[in-house]
Amino acid sequence: MTSRFKSLTWKQTNLVVFTALFFAIVIFIIEIALVVVSTKQQLTTTQQELLNSVEQPAANAVWALDDNLARQTLEGAIKVEHVSSAVIELDDGSMFVSVSNNKKNDSLTFTSIGNKLFNNLKEISRPLYRPFYFEGTQKQQLIGTLTVFYDTQELTNSLFSQLQFSFFATLIRALLLTLVLSVVFHRFLTQPIARISEAIDKIDPDSPDENLLPISDAHEDDELGLVTKKFNQILIQFSQTQSKLRKMATRDPLTGLPNRTLLLETIAVTIQRSRLQKRSFALMFIDLDRFKNINDSLGHTLGDQFLARIARMLERFVGDKGTVSRLGGDEFVILADTIHSPDDAADFVRKLLIQLNIPIQLNEHAIHPAASIGISIYPEDGSTAEDLIRHADIAMYSAKAAGSNQWAFFKEQMTERAAVRLRTEASLHDGLKNNEFLLYFQPKLDLQTGKVVSCEALIRWQKDGRLISPISFIPVAEETGIIIPIGRWVIEQTCKVLREWQKKYNYAIPIAINVASQQFADASLVPDIKQMALRYQIQPELLEIEITETSLMNDIELAIVKLEQLKSAGFGIAVDDFGTGYSSLSYLRHLPITTMKIDRCFVSDLPEDSAIASTILMLGKQLNLKIVAEGIENEQQLDWLKENQCQIGQGFYFSQPLPQAEFEALYIATQTVTVSGLYRS
Repeated sequence: MTSRFKSLTWKQTNLVVFTALFFAIVIFIIEIALVVVSTKQQLTTTQQELLNSVEQPAANAVWALDDNLARQTLEGAIKVEHVSSAVIELDDGSMFVSVSNNKKNDSLTFTSIGNKLFNNLKEISRPLYRPFYFEGTQKQQLIGTLTVFYDTQELTNSLFSQLQFSFFATLIRALLLTLVLSVVFHRFLTQPIARISEAIDKIDPDSPDENLLPISDAHEDDELGLVTKKFNQILIQFSQTQSKLRKMATRDPLTGLPNRTLLLETIAVTIQRSRLQKRSFALMFIDLDRFKNINDSLGHTLGDQFLARIARMLERFVGDKGTVSRLGGDEFVILADTIHSPDDAADFVRKLLIQLNIPIQLNEHAIHPAASIGISIYPEDGSTAEDLIRHADIAMYSAKAAGSNQWAFFKEQMTERAAVRLRTEASLHDGLKNNEFLLYFQPKLDLQTGKVVSCEALIRWQKDGRLISPISFIPVAEETGIIIPIGRWVIEQTCKVLREWQKKYNYAIPIAINVASQQFADASLVPDIKQMALRYQIQPELLEIEITETSLMNDIELAIVKLEQLKSAGFGIAVDDFGTGYSSLSYLRHLPITTMKIDRCFVSDLPEDSAIASTILMLGKQLNLKIVAEGIENEQQLDWLKENQCQIGQGFYFSQPLPQAEFEALYIATQTVTVSGLYRS
């Protein structure tokens, strides 16, 4: 509850009035004290003078026992001001003469005050003597007493009548002074403060320095002017700080581009304008391909320079056709409010990708940018800023799934796919927490002897009592990045299995584990593998890391560094799906690998189409690599591979991936198995 407003002028007037009254009363009391003291001194003097003047006539009248003379003397005495009566008594105490002026005072207002002030002066007496000589010496004989009585009530009334006039005169002067001071105070101080208050009400929080407080000439050099100047300085500083904070809140600190907050505001304004003009506009969501590899290989400093260069290029390309924003990381958004049709948007994006693909030189490194772009159109793909960004993001993921340097328009069915991906992502997180994943193992055999020499660990997801194939969840895990913790779990679980086999059977065979592209690009991969092997006391040669050809080609220099670290530590390294890429052969001699796998798509064509398989086998022999053929499904494929001296094979012809217990019973507990035996079984 707010208190009622009280004017400073009214408060000041009250204060001055009460102060004036207080001091008027104090002054009045002091004046009373001074007047009373003065009056008492004057009365005492008058009394002595009166006694001195009537003493001798009164003594003569008593000595002569002349009552007429005594009465005349006393009647003269009572004419003195404030004397009420006079009495002469003889020496024996009898009354000789008594005279009174017979005045009656009806005012009893100050009776008690008068008694307290003049009680000791209400009467005064003097003894009367007759001089005589005795033995030559003059002596005095008491013959009576003269007593004069004063009317102190009359004296008090007279005194306070004078003081009342003085008090009211003082009070009127104080009130007049109060009125004058109040007017001067109001004009000189209250009004300027009121104007300052009105100016404060007009201050715009968004632009506080546009309405500074007024400073009157009269207060230019006093405290009020100083306070007003200080307040204006605060407003200016606050405005500058607010501008900096707004820039920090709405601008990306690295590139200077609008951030998500400002982008949402800009889109909202564009939507309102487009709704009134009944126009469409396009929104492009840009995600740079393989940016993480740049950060990991060249460092974050060059990565930031790369993003800043991309931002400047986007600004130059877009120009006045729209605005460029950075959402974070390697994600940019272009709001093209001058593009009104899908055809114009497609043409714009095609030209943009051409511009984006121009190499960027950072120090001694030449970087070839690439991007995936999703497009949403207002109002077909959304009526709010959030919907347009989300749908363009979904379209971008669709473009990225089609490969690098692709673009795609948003389609309604993408939303459902995105929802499924989100649900799957959440379930994957829960699966890790609830330990729902397990490993299956597929044996790898020496094709010449039929002996199981190693195996491959393959992840499965057991959810709600059913087994989910990796085909259903691995792509989502790779898209969302959860493949990294899942891959870490596979490494640790594989080490646990190897230790269990060593303790239980005193025997173990190498296990190959697949590493996804995102996991291979993660900086913690090599330390994780080394730490897990050390933690579970696993010999490095019992772990073989399978890397896809695509993972290697994303950043061949960084890949070589990581593979060298793994190989020097003793781990086996295999290139999976070899031959499906387009540039592996030129880099193959530089890769520190131990094994090369023939992809199942080439094995399935055997023996009719054997050109690629023959080439891979020949390369493997020349580079002194182990060759593993995967996906062997029939005897004809097996015979061709044996004839061409392929060393190791795996596939459904030998065995499907098996749960750990079954695999142990068949291949670890027995320690040996033949190809022919497997085929007959």
